[in-house]
Amino acid sequence: MADQPEEATPLSDQDKIRLKRIAKLQAQAQPSPSSAAGAEAGPSTPRVQLKRPNPVPAPAAPTPAPKAKPITVHPAGTSARFAEPFDAWEDAVISRVLQVTLNRDQAEASNWSLAYLKEAERELLDENKQLSAPLKITADWTDSLLLARLSLSPATMTDDPEVLTVIASLPENETLFEYLAGCWKRERAERYKIVAKKGADPKEVAQRLEVLNTLKRLIISYLGLVLEDPTMFPQDHITNKPLGPLELRPLLLPSSTAATASSTSVSAQDLPGILQDLSASPDASVASLVGPLVAQSAHDILANKLDIGGGGQGGVGWREHIAAVHSLSELKAVAAALTEYPSWDVSGVPGATAPGLELYSLLGPFLRLSVFPEAFPNIAASYFPSPTDMGHGDIDSASKNLRGTLANVQTSLFRIMDNIVRAGPKPREAVLSLIGHVALANVKRAAMRVDPRTVSTHGFVINLHNILLSFAAPFMDSTFSKIDKIDPLYYKYSNRIDIKEITKMQATQLESDEYYANAAGETLPTPNFISEIFFLSTAFFHIGPMSAIKEHKGLGQQLNQMKRQIEEIEADTTWRGTPGEAQTQSEIDRAKKRRERFNSELHAYEVQLLDSEYVTRCLGFGNLVMAWLVRMVDPKKAHPQVAITLPLPEETPLAFRMLPEYLIEDITEFLSFASRYTPHVLADSSQDELVTFMLVFLSTPYVKNPYLKGQFVEIMYFLTRPTQRNQRGSLGDVLNFHPLALKNLMPCLLTAYVQIEITGSHTQFYDKFNTRYYITQIFKLVWSNPTHRESLKIESTHLDRYVRFANLLMNDTTFLLDEGIGLLAKILEIQKLMDDTEAWAARPVAERQEQEKLLRQHEGAAKTDLDLGHESLRLLKLFTLETKEPFLTPEIVDRLAAMLDMNLNMLAGPRCQDLKVREPEKYKFRPKELLADVLQIFLQLGPHLEFQEAVAKDGRSYSRDLFERADRFARKTAIKTDDELAILKAVVERVEELKAAEEEDDAMGEVPDDFLDPLTYDIMRDPVILPSSKTIVDRSTIKQHYLSDATDPFNRVPLKWEDIHEATELKEQITAFLAQRKLNRKSAQADAGAALDAPMDGGGAPDPDAMPVDL
Repeated sequence: MADQPEEATPLSDQDKIRLKRIAKLQAQAQPSPSSAAGAEAGPSTPRVQLKRPNPVPAPAAPTPAPKAKPITVHPAGTSARFAEPFDAWEDAVISRVLQVTLNRDQAEASNWSLAYLKEAERELLDENKQLSAPLKITADWTDSLLLARLSLSPATMTDDPEVLTVIASLPENETLFEYLAGCWKRERAERYKIVAKKGADPKEVAQRLEVLNTLKRLIISYLGLVLEDPTMFPQDHITNKPLGPLELRPLLLPSSTAATASSTSVSAQDLPGILQDLSASPDASVASLVGPLVAQSAHDILANKLDIGGGGQGGVGWREHIAAVHSLSELKAVAAALTEYPSWDVSGVPGATAPGLELYSLLGPFLRLSVFPEAFPNIAASYFPSPTDMGHGDIDSASKNLRGTLANVQTSLFRIMDNIVRAGPKPREAVLSLIGHVALANVKRAAMRVDPRTVSTHGFVINLHNILLSFAAPFMDSTFSKIDKIDPLYYKYSNRIDIKEITKMQATQLESDEYYANAAGETLPTPNFISEIFFLSTAFFHIGPMSAIKEHKGLGQQLNQMKRQIEEIEADTTWRGTPGEAQTQSEIDRAKKRRERFNSELHAYEVQLLDSEYVTRCLGFGNLVMAWLVRMVDPKKAHPQVAITLPLPEETPLAFRMLPEYLIEDITEFLSFASRYTPHVLADSSQDELVTFMLVFLSTPYVKNPYLKGQFVEIMYFLTRPTQRNQRGSLGDVLNFHPLALKNLMPCLLTAYVQIEITGSHTQFYDKFNTRYYITQIFKLVWSNPTHRESLKIESTHLDRYVRFANLLMNDTTFLLDEGIGLLAKILEIQKLMDDTEAWAARPVAERQEQEKLLRQHEGAAKTDLDLGHESLRLLKLFTLETKEPFLTPEIVDRLAAMLDMNLNMLAGPRCQDLKVREPEKYKFRPKELLADVLQIFLQLGPHLEFQEAVAKDGRSYSRDLFERADRFARKTAIKTDDELAILKAVVERVEELKAAEEEDDAMGEVPDDFLDPLTYDIMRDPVILPSSKTIVDRSTIKQHYLSDATDPFNRVPLKWEDIHEATELKEQITAFLAQRKLNRKSAQADAGAALDAPMDGGGAPDPDAMPVDL
């Protein structure tokens, strides 16, 4: 009836047998005194919570066929029948696959290779009274038969001789995995026989395949169970073999000696099929099976200290371990399962650190394999044992071998990660999450000083960076066709990278916090894969290679310092023959060993950092970043598909302002490094994007950091240095033909020359001279191009900007030449002391050492100053020829004339003999060239009245006699032609006239103090009032000061030029005073002329003593 409860469904025969078998196993189980080697801790009693396999058919790949049998040809229209009837075949195939039987005679006939399941036979007969022995096996009994076979154990207590015979005949020391794996392989062979039979009746084929499907499903189910929990069935008798997931290891690492070779016929080639079938089974957790395998390999790499410079132990090295993981990841399901293993990413473990992520994450020990000495010091010591004694060929050969090995490692690591990413959305997110956690944990790697104990190693981070570059390769094509897919708001939407405390392009911390703050409840879009890879790559570029390059630089500096110290000690021979000689020599030997170690480590760094393939990939990604940054400031947002044009708006785009500054800083630092060490790699890459990038950010106020702009210039310089393939470097021709460069290079270089004055660095005073030297070399390179010179002329019309440049150029020239020439006098003084050998030897040792040290310092400084100073002078010569007006402005011309007079006095004046040092070329001192350049500037500016007046006012260095001496030197050395010297003489005559007129003005009487400039004590021509101190100075004086220091010189208060006002009333008074003095001078000249025309007293000849000497 409908309202009555349903009766319980009667148990099937199979279920009844299973329950009885489990009960019997529980009754027979005995505690084991010890677990088998490698098995999990716990009791050996079989568990009763057996997972019942679900009937999910899984297709199996065919195995190689047995030896082919002759094909029987059937008449057309008929189907080929199987030789065995289905019942007989079913009994035989299950018996062959499972190696079991319910027939004692059959077992005995097989010499007991078939296990006679006596208890199972009895139970089946009890449950099925209509049946009689011998029983034929059916597919319905497969589960019971497997349970019975898996339960057989030598530890079973029984007095039954037949059972004892069966147990004794089991393969010795065979694990249940090995047994089931053999069953799996035999089932595949049987399946092949069925599917390979041509012309068979499809119904018969389907019927037999159904039996095999049942077999396979149960085999795979129990295979997963015994791997996951090896204590589920009795295996206490197994010795010297691991149980559980590690049973797969001999198949994964065939050469491994960690375990005894398998007695089953299953081989390494069968493992993918087994894992594929296990992954399709709902009863097996693939992560719990393959995870321990990978974890064990990771442990072996760390425990055995395996590195890429050597092999391994027992024939298993790092190559075999990586190959094993790679082969596992080739299976999609296995690749996905790796990310589900608990140690895939240990960042969530309390107290997790960056080193912990590297050492304890599942793939960490593989990802850290590298050449860097911090993790693998033996590589540097083995491949570069004594770099000082090794020839370049040996070093190059060792580096090449290591780079080849490293490339194989990194290729395999990427393939593993790529397989995981391609396994599905969840595994892909797991990979990105792991990489993001590594980035967050290693933020300190970008700091100036890093404690290596708190961060991951260079190799670990750079290998991940290399993987990211490989992921980025598809969108790093030459046209950057997918650049529009890079989301500029990634940092706002994703917390994968933390830039909260990072310096932004142009934003305060408060502005940045407000910009990146998300509204409450706001749903944020999920970034696409391209954006993820792009921004993670920039983060790892920052904490990876850039950190290693910084270490490389520091290592090189330490090495150079050690070399100098050793050379200084060895050059000082005073310690030889003294009681302390042995100790000193021992210190030298220790220092040399330390130097060799540092040198070895430096070469190990360069294996990775100077690897052409890696540098090329970094440059390719750098081009993408540069193009994207230019696109960010492009008003049309169309670059590079539509090239950007200049000028750009003055206001910086908001999204660009909020970007981390390291996006530009890292590119410039890396390009600077690459241009120094691997210019050949740069020469092979396109320079168009680089030139566009540098000109865009040199010509705009978007990048405030002057140090970065100095880096742009340094890159240009090194890329224009001559190479074997091109005398103009890889960039020289580009700068002369690139449309943006032809129009904007000159203004950009002038702006950089000014902005580099203050960089914020503690070495900015010296940095600016280096950067300006680079600028002078670039100017020289493009000077022959008339388009560039025309661009310079146009820029010079912007007088305020150009005068600031001219002022700094003049300052540099003055300082450098004055310093360099002054040091020559000090060098000559010490050289003279040393020339008197007797007196020199009589001096105390300490004094001689001090003088020698001082000489070396002077020589190094003089060489640098004179070289830089002469380059500045040459640039001044070029610019005063092409653009004269800015150099004739009141704030420039007086100081320029005084500087030229001073240098002329040092080169041709009475004290020029103080500069006659030995080997002047050693110090880059070329007096003839210097004198020729100084005279050339006089020739170029001499015809202009402003310059003549400035020379006439110079009362410190100028004299007619000085120019006459210079004339004699110029004629003697033929550095100027007679025509040029004639022009110079005419200039001097005009200067003398102006000087005489000035002296006459001074003789006309005292000038009121109010009319004198308080700084120069010259008569003010254009007086102005300073806003804060209210002091009145001449406009040219304060302008000259303002060009170098934007403060009021009287109280140091910041000064804005627009706040300065004219002193109109005072200016009118000065103008009237000068006009009156001019009238007075003319009147005095007229009176003097009249007096000369009058007859002399006594009518005699004039007194020769009263006449001027030059008459």
